[in-house]
Amino acid sequence: MTVLAATVITGPAHAGAVVGGTVDITVTPSGFTAPETVRAGALTLNVRSQDPQGAWIGLVRLRPGVGLEQYLEHLRQAMDDDPATSVAGGRAVAEDVVMLGGAAAGHVPAAVTTVVAPGRYHLVDFRDVQEPDFARRVRSLRVVGPAAGARTPSPAPAVIKATDSGFVAPRRLVSGSPVLVVNRSSQFNEAMLMPVRPGTTPADLDAFFAGTGGYPFTAGPTGVVPMSPSRAALLTTALPPGEYALVTWVRNLRTGRMLAQEGMRELVNIIPADGSTP
Repeated sequence: MTVLAATVITGPAHAGAVVGGTVDITVTPSGFTAPETVRAGALTLNVRSQDPQGAWIGLVRLRPGVGLEQYLEHLRQAMDDDPATSVAGGRAVAEDVVMLGGAAAGHVPAAVTTVVAPGRYHLVDFRDVQEPDFARRVRSLRVVGPAAGARTPSPAPAVIKATDSGFVAPRRLVSGSPVLVVNRSSQFNEAMLMPVRPGTTPADLDAFFAGTGGYPFTAGPTGVVPMSPSRAALLTTALPPGEYALVTWVRNLRTGRMLAQEGMRELVNIIPADGSTP
């Protein structure tokens, strides 16, 4: 499997052209700014949130014949609390766009690297779906080719796979080290790391998702937002060492239930960069 690696060329986080592979995005309660143009190739989204609710910045590409307003309306439906509406919206979203992932960031910044070909894309903060000015908060991104700069080989990262049978993931991840997230499932999916209370067990997660147990999480998610099937993205984030739940909040587009309710959840230990026990 090819390891994603980006040429890091810094640029302004405001309208204009960025000649390189890194975009810095700071999210506030009123939205975010982003460049209008980047080069094709490996693109890294460095996301930092100043919004107490966090940020879920995703990169999407509309399929031919699909308008932005159509996609945004389907996205609103996909994130509805009613399962029937959510499934119908989710199925429509899957037909509307190719989802290339992106970064969920809360109290800790996160960087996600994905590969983009030339074309027109959109950056969306999924947290803003219910905002009345949601459409105005979406940022258009034009990717031009050929790719700029040379790629630098990087060590093989840890790998998290989302499959139709659940997550396949290491029991331990090193804080600050890159993790390759691969969607091998049959629908769009995500990989979120959420800190849990000390001593949380798999049975505790089972009880929570069954509706019979308490809330085990101590903070919001950090990770990779939804990607289409067969897509991959490289996540880098310096989460504090400790116990985390690896979960997805996406619904199964066949059953209407959250995939996490159907067993797509794991406990993961994040250890310090020096490998010591937290």
